[in-house]
Amino acid sequence: MLDTEVLAGIKAGMRGELDSVTIYENAAKNAEGEVKDFFEERAAAEKQHFNYLLDYYRTKTINLNHERNAAADLQGGWKSAIVGDAFMKQVASSRHLTAAVAAALHLEADAMHLYREWAGRAQAPELKKLLAKLGDWEQQHYDDLLLMQEQLERYYFDINNFQPF
Repeated sequence: MLDTEVLAGIKAGMRGELDSVTIYENAAKNAEGEVKDFFEERAAAEKQHFNYLLDYYRTKTINLNHERNAAADLQGGWKSAIVGDAFMKQVASSRHLTAAVAAALHLEADAMHLYREWAGRAQAPELKKLLAKLGDWEQQHYDDLLLMQEQLERYYFDINNFQPF
C-alpha cells in the first residue's frame, strides 16, 4: 500500500471512530447508573482510538519504527462488559439504547473488516502488524456488543410482553 492509500484509510478509520463516539455519547445521555458508565467508557475508548489514528494522520507519514507500539499504546482502552440483569433490563427497556447497541455493532463490524482488508494489502511487515492489531481491537468490540445484543433480545421481548399470535 502506498502512503497515500494508508492515509486515506486512516481518515476513513477516524470517521468511523467519531461515529462510534457519537453513538456511545448519545446513548450515555439516555442512560443512568452503570449503563451510563458503560456507554461513557465506550465513548472514551473510541476517542482514544480516534486520537491514536489522528496522530498518524497529522504526521502525514506512517511511523513504523519499533518505538510505535499499537498494543502498548492502546492497552486497557477497552474492557469487556460484565453486566447483570438490571443493566440488561435498562438497556432493553429503551429503544434508543437498543438502537445504539445495534448501530455500534455495525460500525465495529465495518471497522474490523476494513482494517483486515488493509492488513491483507499492506506490504511493510510493521504496517501489516499495526493494521492487524487495529482489526483485533475492533473484533473485541464487536464480540462484546454481539453478545450483549443477543442477551438483550430476551430481555426486550420479556419487557415488552411480546407473545405469539
